[in-house]
Amino acid sequence: MSNLRLPDEFWQDEEDAADDFDSDQHIYSVSQLNSDIRLILEDSFTPVWVEGEISTLRIPASGHCYFTLKDERSQVKAVLFRRQRQSLRYQPQEGDQVLCNGRISLYEPRGEYQVMVSTLELKGMGELWRAFAELKEKLEREGLFKPERKRALPELPRCLAVITSATGAAVRDILQVVRRRFAGVEIIIIPVTVQGERAAGEIVAALNCVNRYWRQRVDTVILARGGGSYEDLMPFNDEQVAYAIAACEIPLISAVGHEIDFTIADFAADVRAPTPSAAAELVIANRSELVERLHHLRRRLLQAGRHRFAGERRRLEMMALSLERGAENLAAKSEHFSELKARFRIAVASRLRLLRQNLKTCEYQLEQYSPQRRIGVLRPELERRNQRLKQFMRYHLGRNQQQLAACRDRLNAVNPLAVMARGYSLVEKVTDGSLVSRSRDLQTGEQLRLRFNAGEALCRVEEINDGDEKHEI
Repeated sequence: MSNLRLPDEFWQDEEDAADDFDSDQHIYSVSQLNSDIRLILEDSFTPVWVEGEISTLRIPASGHCYFTLKDERSQVKAVLFRRQRQSLRYQPQEGDQVLCNGRISLYEPRGEYQVMVSTLELKGMGELWRAFAELKEKLEREGLFKPERKRALPELPRCLAVITSATGAAVRDILQVVRRRFAGVEIIIIPVTVQGERAAGEIVAALNCVNRYWRQRVDTVILARGGGSYEDLMPFNDEQVAYAIAACEIPLISAVGHEIDFTIADFAADVRAPTPSAAAELVIANRSELVERLHHLRRRLLQAGRHRFAGERRRLEMMALSLERGAENLAAKSEHFSELKARFRIAVASRLRLLRQNLKTCEYQLEQYSPQRRIGVLRPELERRNQRLKQFMRYHLGRNQQQLAACRDRLNAVNPLAVMARGYSLVEKVTDGSLVSRSRDLQTGEQLRLRFNAGEALCRVEEINDGDEKHEI
């Protein structure tokens, strides 16, 4: 402990400050203080952007979204109300790094300040990338990207339709490759806008036009544009463009952007090319390569023909030799067959004789053990026993009828209904249904039920004679 001693002037200054506080300062209640602080926060902070990581995410039944934004050193509460949450294309998830826009306010009951979020987007991916991912997942669930629906490109197309900008570098690259590799292919250029708000609609219209009117003429379709920013390529991430590509009955190559760019059109198309030039190289074969391939196929065909001819000649020689040997084998087989036929007839005749003997033996045994024969032997004994059984049953039936009549007489003697038929009745209390045998068990005014042999009656006790006289009957 320190022995520090404060001077008396210090304590005098403290007393003067306390007197000034008591006389001049306003005393806040907790609610007033929180209310004033909330107004100051809301007036001082216009809508602000806050970056942080989502943690302790909670979405109760009300639909509001409560979470905490945090970085390496601090954290702040945030709330995203149901209406704002339903209007967002991105739904918050635990651990996401996000950008929030909203206003600062204070929750007065707990004295906690929080960010009331109005918009929320995933940092690093952006709203466009989120929309791309969601659309890709939706179309993939619908089956637009399944490998089994992809069509193979024709070997030698006669007519090629190119959907692209008429003034862009993509169409020049495609024409240059086609002239260099195979100039005899017919090319139909369908100019469309490949950037901006109208681009998606024009691309869909061009695809529908090719599929409807030029389906019998065009062998392959190339949908192309040169490189650009992610926003420039957005028409090729349009949902309607994807459906139009999937509905196209002509094999389609998607060649959009540079090699590293991927769009929804690439996944929906039958084949994806990294660049427009690569698309032309995929669909147009090189003339020199075709000539060399034809020579190679001709050599293979001649070689296969010579090999097939030699093989067929060897097969014919083997067949002739087999026919000669077959004639000799046929004579031997015919003789062996005649021998087997004679042996078969002898075996069948012997088997039939044995079966007839067995049949006669079975018939004799069946006759000896016939039920009709045994019944004829036992019939007198059965008749005698039947007569004895009938006599026994008549004796016992008469005896049981006598016993039953005696029991009925004894039962009628003790039957209370028989007694009541001679004029007697039963007296019951209405309250509990108990029988009354003595007048002392009754009370004046008590209701009684009289049961007769036929019917019953209700009565009330008017007078009780509780005599001790006994009468003998």
